[in-house]
Amino acid sequence: MTIKFTKYFVILFVLILIQKTLIWLISLSAYNITPDLVLIALVYIAVSEGKIFGSVTGFIAGFTIDLVSGSFLGLTALAYSVTGFAAGGFRTEGDKYLTKLNFLIVIFLGSMISNFIYYLIYFQGLSLNFIEIFSKYILTTSTYTTLVSVIYIIFPRKKVLKEGY
Repeated sequence: MTIKFTKYFVILFVLILIQKTLIWLISLSAYNITPDLVLIALVYIAVSEGKIFGSVTGFIAGFTIDLVSGSFLGLTALAYSVTGFAAGGFRTEGDKYLTKLNFLIVIFLGSMISNFIYYLIYFQGLSLNFIEIFSKYILTTSTYTTLVSVIYIIFPRKKVLKEGY
């Protein structure tokens, strides 16, 4: 059990490093749109493990990103924590929401929640209205993150073998 959780945190740490160093390779910088690789992994973990673990993992990943980036301390932690909790609500016994289209829908919803919280607080006090924030930042980033998460669908998942008698 602890091996699985250690694997999750190592993957998140690697994705945080990629998110902060190499993401410019796949971002659409002309439109200020970047995919959120950490969020994709967070949603996968939350749907696999549940609300509480997703929320705690989201907080840890978000706080780490806040420490590395030096922006609003705690803002990404708040957004990821709420997203991890919401995505954990999609946990089912048969991993129904980890299959192809369902996973993309959960990614899109999770990304919308995360970006909604993040950008509404980040741009608070500026002259941007809600429609402008929603169309330029929330919807575009969520859509691009969902498109990047198609990679998860392309690669087949390994079947877990249960030990029997």
